[in-house]
This record gives sequence, structure tokens and C-alpha cells, in this order.
Amino acid sequence: ANAGCAGGLFETPQTVGIMSRRRWYGMDLGLEIRLLREKRRMTSKELAERVGISQSQMSRLEKGQRRIDANMLEKIAQALGVPVGYFFERDRRTAEAVEADVRYVMREVGRIVRQARHRAHLTPEELADKIGKPRSYVKAIEEGEMDYIPADVLQRLCKVLRIAPFDLMSVQQRIISDLKKQIVRLRQAHTESTLGAIEAGGRRLRAVPVFGSVATGYPSQFTMDGVPLGDVEDFVFVPRLDDEKAFGVFCIGDEMESAVAPSFREGDVLVFTVRMEVRNRDFAFVRVRGQKPLFRQVHFDPNARVRLQPLNHNYPPVVVSAHDILGMARLVAHIARL
Repeated sequence: ANAGCAGGLFETPQTVGIMSRRRWYGMDLGLEIRLLREKRRMTSKELAERVGISQSQMSRLEKGQRRIDANMLEKIAQALGVPVGYFFERDRRTAEAVEADVRYVMREVGRIVRQARHRAHLTPEELADKIGKPRSYVKAIEEGEMDYIPADVLQRLCKVLRIAPFDLMSVQQRIISDLKKQIVRLRQAHTESTLGAIEAGGRRLRAVPVFGSVATGYPSQFTMDGVPLGDVEDFVFVPRLDDEKAFGVFCIGDEMESAVAPSFREGDVLVFTVRMEVRNRDFAFVRVRGQKPLFRQVHFDPNARVRLQPLNHNYPPVVVSAHDILGMARLVAHIARL
């Protein structure tokens, strides 16, 4: 499965199955089963027991290494609580879900515009005249029928109705953020299906996405949970870490190099989690208001000051107010390059 976002279009994943004598095989069908199983919070062992096969057979099935006949697919669908057709309707369902999200966002934009127009005591015709558009255009915006509103029209609406541009842009940004999260999840699922899940003693290890750097340094766009958005360059497995919010980055620069351990060199893989509390002297990935993200040792100083200390003494610390910290993710693993 793959997804991409280009030219304003969102490409939904393609389900590819091959049927021969009522048997299906192909990695995407196994991936569909695995994604639904995880959504149901069911282990591969539990699903295997419900359909009468071994855990290793279920693992091979989910990796696309074992064919699935009609009887087995029916058992799996029943165990997961869906009709058999569910596995062959994902393209349509994903497209419908994305379209529904877009409609919801544009209805929110329309609601904001309509309320602001009422506060300004303007009729739809008067607003249309002020922004240089026909009345039908204003009606389409207010009823959420527009798929896209050009930036120049948004600017005129904000000026005439005295709306803070952020109010409208944040609503549209919401769908962009959601789509980016879907892309990251689909890429991770595809890579996991290729690598296979590592299971030891019944505990599954989750593949941690490692995000590439951008022109300005570390990733600069994030989900509401503080997980980066962007291109995933690799995946790593960390012992005893099963955290869907964990993420990795490649160390940049020599600010965190030291003559003694610990020392972090450029190119090392750093794995973080937003679920664990960052304590004094922990190493963390820190987002500061108005600055680029940093990897530093965190010191909580008096008077609500936070000192972000590099290990390389050739660089000064960054001292900020605790109120300017947008988020911190604690370092949980360091994979050094040789």
C-alpha cells in the first residue's frame, strides 16, 4: 500500500489481489487483515486461534507469503467482525472518508464566514460585491460546497469580515495534517509488512519510523501529539519498545559530541517518545516557540527557565522560558554509527 499527496490530489492506497481457483494472495490483502486486527486490538496469536491456524501461519498470511482461500477469508472476516467484502472495498472507503473530511472542513469554514457576515450586518449580496464575486459564490462558501478557496479570496473575506486569517487557515490546515498522518501510517504499514513483525515471547516489537532532515535541520512540522510529519527514510526496532508515538531522527551537527560518553555524532539514529516525562538532565528533542527544533540535554533551572545544554563546549546553551516550550520528547534509544 502506498499513498502520496501531490498537485492537490490525495491518492488512496490500492488493494491488489490475485484470485486463482478461489484463492487470493498478495501482500496488500494480508496487510488489510493486519491493519484491521490491530484496530481491533487483537494479537496475531488470538486471531490465529479464532480461525484455527498456528501463529506462524498467521504471520506468513499477513506478510503475503501464504495464499488465502475463500473459506479462510470468511473465517478471518467473521473473527474480525466484518463482511468479506470489506477487504475489497478499501479504495472506495478511503476515498469516501477523505472526501467526507474535506466536506467537514469546508462546512466549518462556511460556518465561520456566515457568522462573521451576520455580525457585520451584511447580506450575501453585499458581501459578494465587496469581495468581487457573485452571490452564488458566497452561498457556496457558506454552505461548504467549495472544495478550495483561493488565497486572495480568503484575504478579502478576512479583511471585509474582520476575521483573523488564522481562524480560517487553521481549519484548512487540520485536514492537511490529518492526511499527512495517514500517509505516514500507510508508509509505516507497508514497510512493516515487508520486514514482518518481530515477535519474541508474545511481545511484538513495533517498527519506529526514522524521519529525514529538512533544509533547516530537524523536521519542523508535527502532529498534535508532537510526532514529526515528513519523509520517513528508515525504520528501526528497539527492544522492549512498543510505542506508536515513538519516532526517530538522524543526529545533525556536532553540538552533542563529547570526549566522554554519552556522545552523539552526526548520522547517529536518535529514538524519542512523547509518552514519557522529560526529567532534569534527560536528553530530549525540544520544540521552542520561534526557533528550530533542538536535540539537547534539558536542565530545569529556577524561575521557570529551561536550559538546553549541548555536550560540545564550543557551543553555548539555549535558555528559554518554560512557557516557550512547545513540546519535548524524551530520548529512549541511541543507535551509533561505526
